[in-house]
Amino acid sequence: MELGSVRALKAEVEERVVRPFVAEALASGRIGMAARSLSTATRRQPGIALGVTRGRGKGDFRLAIRVQRPALIGPELVGRIAEMARGEHDLRVIGRVRKRAAAPKPWHQSRQRPLLLGSSIGHVDVTAGTLGAVAWHRRTDQAVVLSNNHVLANEDRGEAGDPILQPGAADGGRRPGAVIGRLLAAVPLRRNGGNRVDAAIGELDERIRFDALTLTGLGALDGVRAEPLLPGDRVAKVGRTTGLTRGRVSAVEVDGVVVGFETGDLSFDGQIEVEGVGGPFSAGGDSGSLVVDSDLRACGLLFAGSDRGGSGGLGLTFLNEIAPVLRGLGLSLDLAPAMA
Repeated sequence: MELGSVRALKAEVEERVVRPFVAEALASGRIGMAARSLSTATRRQPGIALGVTRGRGKGDFRLAIRVQRPALIGPELVGRIAEMARGEHDLRVIGRVRKRAAAPKPWHQSRQRPLLLGSSIGHVDVTAGTLGAVAWHRRTDQAVVLSNNHVLANEDRGEAGDPILQPGAADGGRRPGAVIGRLLAAVPLRRNGGNRVDAAIGELDERIRFDALTLTGLGALDGVRAEPLLPGDRVAKVGRTTGLTRGRVSAVEVDGVVVGFETGDLSFDGQIEVEGVGGPFSAGGDSGSLVVDSDLRACGLLFAGSDRGGSGGLGLTFLNEIAPVLRGLGLSLDLAPAMA
């Protein structure tokens, strides 16, 4: 069909079919209140749009029929339009159309006071990672925030006393208002291999309140898992980027995992591998998330992930075992709730 013919058909359909249908439907009350107000605004049937689309070849065009309300598919309206088009149409059910406004920032990328597990955090020179836990530091006898070395200590480039921001810089955290504490300690990253953890802690400002128990969407943290994870065990986490996700342990005791850092490739041993259930388990920015088992006991600290290798084409996530993390930094999670 020529372009001019389609344009004429579109105008004819509007005049002979759509407008009479709207008038009759409004008069009879067949269009509900929400649709009625839309009809008043557009002066035409709400839920059906007409346009011009490509046909079978160059210079060939068809009538585009876009249905937003499936109930309109039937002989009374869409059927009549298709009949008038004599097969020269492209019918698609497109559903509700919404403006492409930016989605509201999720809570885990926003400022949180009191601090919440799973929210955005980072060293002043780092984009953002995840606040994994609020733990009790035995040496200083105080509450500290736990995350990765590459989140809180900038891959060993940070110095004790450097500001820690919540939210992290990538999420709008700026000094001085976002400063919640200072870098206290980190487990050094070994350049010659044999790493087991990527972990660091920050000393909290005494004015900062926190909730050391709540894992939003999951429940209350219930201490530390005593027995090692095994393949097939179910786990979950709340992180800065993907929020609440669930996964399945796909391998344990994984040695020789080479992870790319800004300062170079580092090798890790004794790691836990997790694949997502119902979607990816993690994405960039989830580093530092505390991973819990099905009983909400802490079992791992998330630090890295791959783009491929998981079921359904999803990537894999790697965790440090929680025991060497706590041992290496002199921490206890069981006492953290007492400080909340």
